[in-house]
Amino acid sequence: MQQPQSNAAKTSKKKVIILMALGLLIPIFLVTMAILAVNSDAKNQEKYAQQKAEMLKRIEAREAAERAKAAQDQPKVAQNENLKNKQQNDAAQQQ
Repeated sequence: MQQPQSNAAKTSKKKVIILMALGLLIPIFLVTMAILAVNSDAKNQEKYAQQKAEMLKRIEAREAAERAKAAQDQPKVAQNENLKNKQQNDAAQQQ
């Protein structure tokens, strides 16, 4: 009769040991995953900042090119307007 009790005690001890091990391993696993997530997030933030800086540089370069093109086109427009004004003045003087 004592043998079933000792088997029950052994299985009970095994269950307790397994539960204690899980009780230790689960928090260790969670902390490890949290650390990995923080490191990964830091890397992603760094990549995001780098991409944002690159996009800002491209936008600034494009805007500078547009301003330069507009500056080149503006004298032509001014010349055309001056020519039109001159033609109108000449036509008005002839009348």
